[in-house]
Amino acid sequence: MEETSVSEQQEQENTIITIVLTADNHLGFGGQHPRRRRQRREQLRRAFQKATDFAIGQRVDFFIQVGDLFDTTHPQEEDRSFVAARLAQLKQAGIRAFALGGVHDTPTEVQAGKGETLSAPQMSYARLGALHYFPPCAEQPLQPVMAQVRGVQVGLCGVGVVAGQQGDPLASLQVDGEIERAAIPLLLLHAPIEGLTTGSTLLDMQAQVSQVSIAAQRFFRYILAGYHHSYQHLTVGRTEVIVAGATQHVDFNDAPPGFVFLGIAPDGLRWCRHIEVDGPVVSRVVVQVADLWPEEQAASPTAKILEQLKPTCTPDSIVQLRLEGALTRERYHQLDLNQVQRFGEEHAFSFHIDDSALMFLAGGEDGASSPASSALPSFEERLSPREELIALADEWIAAAQDEQEQKALQATKEELLAALWNM
Repeated sequence: MEETSVSEQQEQENTIITIVLTADNHLGFGGQHPRRRRQRREQLRRAFQKATDFAIGQRVDFFIQVGDLFDTTHPQEEDRSFVAARLAQLKQAGIRAFALGGVHDTPTEVQAGKGETLSAPQMSYARLGALHYFPPCAEQPLQPVMAQVRGVQVGLCGVGVVAGQQGDPLASLQVDGEIERAAIPLLLLHAPIEGLTTGSTLLDMQAQVSQVSIAAQRFFRYILAGYHHSYQHLTVGRTEVIVAGATQHVDFNDAPPGFVFLGIAPDGLRWCRHIEVDGPVVSRVVVQVADLWPEEQAASPTAKILEQLKPTCTPDSIVQLRLEGALTRERYHQLDLNQVQRFGEEHAFSFHIDDSALMFLAGGEDGASSPASSALPSFEERLSPREELIALADEWIAAAQDEQEQKALQATKEELLAALWNM
């Protein structure tokens, strides 16, 4: 009896498929001051290497990357070569690698231009046999990749969204019937999911996967997802949804960065562990502008902001200064935000001013409402250049007469938002 139980246990362990899941690595991210940029890119590469080193150390079966491996469709040669070396190590260790295109590293038709075809950077690795690449907008029905591991059939499909796409990509999901042969069917997904927080994002995505469509799909027991920058594990209907999260901070989402280690057997999920990766400390400093002008003004408004920033702006910190409230134009111009920006860049690893919650106060220069107004303060407009740009671009897109013009305007909007973020 004892020998039989040991044998059964070994057989059960052999049927467990092990996976390292990673996403949103954003290699080549350049949202920092030039003096910090190289250091930041090295940090992003180290985080990705920790995921590949862990996979090799654990001798996993699959290494799966679900979107935004790169932060751009044209990564620098240094980042391309780095990924090639990591994939070569995985292949040498007998680990199969799969990758899904993301929003940032998938070329769009508008980027390609007329008569030109651009390939995603991952395609060069796929042509060399270093990984299997799933384009995000795959034609349906999806054709699964079938892989047999120690007698267990695993089926993998990939689907995602690209910039400017609309609708729910899973609403009318169709999959080739071969997926029914898989004891472990996996869907790789890169898209916003209803109900999950996104953190900061550069792109105003109109496409979204609803939880209703996840529950209604009948092909996949497991969805391995990217796009959202925080690790999450939830069950929707009979489907396990595992969001890898980012391997490093690329926005002001303070969720711990890392990757996921999975063990999946034909009879269910055995383990799902988030492996954290060390990274900079994320800090938010919220300043109410009304507090910058007390009745007895002992210091300038700018000096007060700098005083609040000093404890958090350290060489290993990512800091966001958020200004909130209403003020007059005169008082806004009293703020030396250029001085604040220089201070943040000099003292923090990365620094950003968020003025999207600022508004101009209608009324006199002292902030009081005009006599003709109601007792409640009124607001003229938002100060945020980002909000104004989005509103103006959306007006132009809505007024466009044909689909091609709308796509071109959408792509221009996204490029401007990205440029604004990097300033």
